[in-house]
Amino acid sequence: MTTLSVGIIGTGFGARVHVPAFRHISAVEVAAIAGQDRKNAAQVAQAHGIPTVHDSWQALIDDKKIRAVVVAVPPVFHYDMVMRALRAGKHVLCEKPFGVDADQAAQMLELSREVQTVCMVDYLFRMAPERMRLKELLTAGAIGRIARVTIEWTMRGRAAGNSAWSWQFDPSRGGGVLFAFGAHVVDYLQWLVGPVRTVTAHLSTRGGPAGMVPDDRLIAADTLDAILLLEDNTPVSVTVSNATAGGRGHWLTVYGERGALAVGNPNLADAVIGTRLYQSDMSSGTLQEIPVMPMAVEGVADGRMRLVERIADAFVAAIRSGASAAPSFEDGWRAQVVMDAMQQAHEQRCWVPVRSRIEDGTLGSHPQRVS
Repeated sequence: MTTLSVGIIGTGFGARVHVPAFRHISAVEVAAIAGQDRKNAAQVAQAHGIPTVHDSWQALIDDKKIRAVVVAVPPVFHYDMVMRALRAGKHVLCEKPFGVDADQAAQMLELSREVQTVCMVDYLFRMAPERMRLKELLTAGAIGRIARVTIEWTMRGRAAGNSAWSWQFDPSRGGGVLFAFGAHVVDYLQWLVGPVRTVTAHLSTRGGPAGMVPDDRLIAADTLDAILLLEDNTPVSVTVSNATAGGRGHWLTVYGERGALAVGNPNLADAVIGTRLYQSDMSSGTLQEIPVMPMAVEGVADGRMRLVERIADAFVAAIRSGASAAPSFEDGWRAQVVMDAMQQAHEQRCWVPVRSRIEDGTLGSHPQRVS
């Protein structure tokens, strides 16, 4: 089997999670890395045995030995890197969110269709075995017609007031709750129960960094409250906050005609380890755990690594077979149009229809005032 050479752009999440995720795959070499700070990139390369450190992300993409590129940098940089990688004929795995708006996402999607390389977005939470089993149960009609969906993802995070300033606080670089957490919620929601038709949303800032904010910059929102309607008007309520003292973790509940199914994780220290699948009946409402084959997480410092391994496996398998893979660039675009609508709904304090076609244009839908 020919060795697949992968290049990683990013020395944060890219180094901590993507590098080991790809190194566990047979006949795959993490052959190069690039980051904003070459010295830091060189340290990562030495620690992980990566043979080449490039002076720039452009040089990594232009490296003819590299067949696949992982883009694991702040969202504001995704578009330029992905477009250059596609024009160079590379396979691309892009971190979420796909871009900073739907126009960027649409352009990346359209170019990927032209070059026909394997392209994925790292929406890792749909890879959790508990959510995969939930999807099977919903498809089989285990709880009948879906009546409503609720999602709560609350953590203390910024409420502690001890977080150092980073790009995650900076809205100009794609920081904030909508892209950091809301993007995952939108992706797995649409994967599980279908497209979102219209939204209303409110974004707020409840916490902040420790110390001074550089240059009096705006602080990105850390709390999202939203109501979404699916195509059949099924309501979805969403609360996501990384600034909630007493937060209860990550909980998704799907209510149907014959009870409810829930995926929950009260573990505030890890968004993956501790996740369980439950079912409740209509009469008592008592949650009973549904056994799911767990992932091996012993000795794993960050449970997300196990889910990214599954993304990496799918990415490599698609490159070798020529098949398609998901979460795809189209999935990334479909999440982005919902997030665009959420942002617009917040700014205009109204219901906003979600763009359903690329050719509709970013402002192809008109806000609807709440009656």
